[in-house]
Amino acid sequence: MSNIAIILLPFLILIGTMIICLLLEAFNIARRFTPPITIIGGFLSLYSVIISVNGDISYLFGNPDDFLDINYSSGLLVIDDFFRFFAIIFLIVLVFVAISSSDYMKTDYNLGVYYSLLILATIGMMVLVAANDLLLIFVAWELGSLPVYSLAAYQKSRAETSESALKFFLIGAMSSAFILFGISLIYGITSSTGSLTPMSLETVIISFADLSSYSPLHVLALMFLFVGFGYKMAAVPFHAWAVDVYQGTPTAITTFLAAGSKAMGFAAIMRIVVMGLTDLGEIWGMIFAILAVLTMTLGNLVALVQTNIKRMLAYSSIAHAGYILISLAAAANEPAAAITGLIDITVGSFSIAAAEFHILTHAVMKIVAFTVVIVVSFSVGSEDINDYAGLRKRHPWIVFAMTIALLSLMGIPPLAGFISKLFIFFSAIYADLIWLAIIGVINSAISVFYYIRVIKLMILDPPAEELIESHTVNVESMKTYRIPMSYAMAIGIGVILIILIGVIPGAIFDFAVNAANNFISS
Repeated sequence: MSNIAIILLPFLILIGTMIICLLLEAFNIARRFTPPITIIGGFLSLYSVIISVNGDISYLFGNPDDFLDINYSSGLLVIDDFFRFFAIIFLIVLVFVAISSSDYMKTDYNLGVYYSLLILATIGMMVLVAANDLLLIFVAWELGSLPVYSLAAYQKSRAETSESALKFFLIGAMSSAFILFGISLIYGITSSTGSLTPMSLETVIISFADLSSYSPLHVLALMFLFVGFGYKMAAVPFHAWAVDVYQGTPTAITTFLAAGSKAMGFAAIMRIVVMGLTDLGEIWGMIFAILAVLTMTLGNLVALVQTNIKRMLAYSSIAHAGYILISLAAAANEPAAAITGLIDITVGSFSIAAAEFHILTHAVMKIVAFTVVIVVSFSVGSEDINDYAGLRKRHPWIVFAMTIALLSLMGIPPLAGFISKLFIFFSAIYADLIWLAIIGVINSAISVFYYIRVIKLMILDPPAEELIESHTVNVESMKTYRIPMSYAMAIGIGVILIILIGVIPGAIFDFAVNAANNFISS
């Protein structure tokens, strides 16, 4: 196998898996074989990424004389540890969603198409993280978004699904228009979009941000880009779509949105804004800081009054986007400052690593939480938070898993969420944004109230059979629900990851730091 094929092996495995899924659908045997084939393909692609961790930085498709040259100094794709870190997140999400979907979607038709769309969206997300050209970033953005629009509308028989999918598509199309217009303005200012000229994305952004030729067009271009990417991050004020879409879409797809698509938005904003705009760091640092405060505060305060579990978790995701923005504010504010007592780590590297680490932990926590929501919705027939009362008697193992996920989301040690939040707050302190770290801690304390409410209902409150009037479903209609192996596997592995990452975070954070160093120096 050639060197370029080895480097592109994660993509090739996913493409091959997708083709097999479509062939199985064509021969009408997708229902039995597609789920395990997708899971195996996802695992193989994940393994091919993991074994290349801490490997060389490769630039692909940049040499005009030899398109397959992997030793050229620039290229359309950059395969480094920054790409590998996010690829691992996307592939973990793919595998978990494929596992849970094997039972969640088993009564639906065209499963080969369903799993192919999941794989295609994952490929688009991975290409975006590796992209070294603005036009390729836009193409990858669409490749990662369009399949998700289709997945959001997959269960057409549900009225709320069709409504939320239409809203998702319309707002998504508008965000893509913002991104494309921002790219066109950058091209007009610099006469380049990246490596095709050949210039790297970093060179284009630095040229674009040259203060000697700074103009209002620069601000307009960046604002268009930030609006487009802010939509996918669900950062305030671009968050309104998330709550209705999270509630209305099939829960397995909600998991993919909350854990995977959000990471794609942050990866894009890191590639374009944080990497290149060192000269404008103080300006962007303040913008990120203000957005962080607005996003986490609104998310946490509105989550307090939610009665639907999926809406509550949606506002929780918005709040966690705010926490991640804290690290981006720190990275933009003091990118080159050294951290006292830490060797070879700057504030910029530490802050980007903290953001990456929290994106990973948030993905795992939301996978567990939303998979539990799937189980409870089948068991109880409701997504109302009050109907979680007394769940300990019906599903004690599920209550334990949900408790671990919620405790981690609120930042209780020694779980993964505590460690990742701690790194985020430290990044703000290192960047002399102590006030932002304090607001983050206060918001984290506010979140305890709505998380602990669900835990109290599940563990301490009487079950539905004993307190009928407080519930929204007919207790007599409840039936014993035997948890399928796929859900139990997804939840069990997720809980183990939450605990392990919290107890031994060193290796993963070191990888995140190395990814940040690759990213900043690329």
